[in-house]
Amino acid sequence: MACTMNLRELHEKHFDPRKVLEAYFMRDSEFIDDTITEVFSKFFKFTSSGQVKGDSVIVLSIGPFVYDPLPICEYFNEITFACADDKSIQEVQKWCKNEPDAMDFSPIMEMICDLQGSGAKWTEKQQIMQRNIKRVLKYDVMSCNPFSPIIHPQADCLLLTHCVEHFVTDKKSFCEAMENVSSLLKPGGHLIMITKLYETFYTCGDFKMHVFCFDEDIMKDVLTGAGFVIEEDHIYPRQTETLHSIADYKYFVILKARKEHKI
Repeated sequence: MACTMNLRELHEKHFDPRKVLEAYFMRDSEFIDDTITEVFSKFFKFTSSGQVKGDSVIVLSIGPFVYDPLPICEYFNEITFACADDKSIQEVQKWCKNEPDAMDFSPIMEMICDLQGSGAKWTEKQQIMQRNIKRVLKYDVMSCNPFSPIIHPQADCLLLTHCVEHFVTDKKSFCEAMENVSSLLKPGGHLIMITKLYETFYTCGDFKMHVFCFDEDIMKDVLTGAGFVIEEDHIYPRQTETLHSIADYKYFVILKARKEHKI
């Protein structure tokens, strides 16, 4: 547990959401083709099918990246957005209040909404997001109650975007963390997970951030052990042939799973 505690401390100290946004998620970033086109196109198909719906969704994000829930924001009345560090929480709160120094997510929001088609406007989506985010919380995936000491009602949907794998060191702790976050979801509810395979690090400025490296088999074993039945999983090979010194992942993954039972 000491190792996972150190990972949380390192994240709190070194994670800079503004540097991550600039490096990976702006229009001129070479990572955009990997993160946007394939993954979010599939995400919109998940929601447009009507299979993923309900009253509430919990989003666990590695940072204040409020564009991640765009494909589902209008299908749920209540969004709980959670981050792992205080800086990210403050950035989400400023964005929700439209404060002058809030982070500008408009370029990537516009790109994501263009993928949806049907005349979707990112400004309207942004307003829906700001209206439907009811709580901004801090999470710890290694706690049996990730929002401790807050007792949060179980949600109809759980969205995980590049978070759990940053705070675990091996398959055992990965299993434990997924069991913990699964407690946030109602039995029968849906998990949507966006992650990467064969990644060991990404950089934030000059600092290499830890990522637990896993393959497809480990991912599926962990999800099954946490009580999930995978309904769809889509794996996309990395498109960028350069910048492996910045982030060394090999595949992007988006999957949809249903929580079958209580652990």
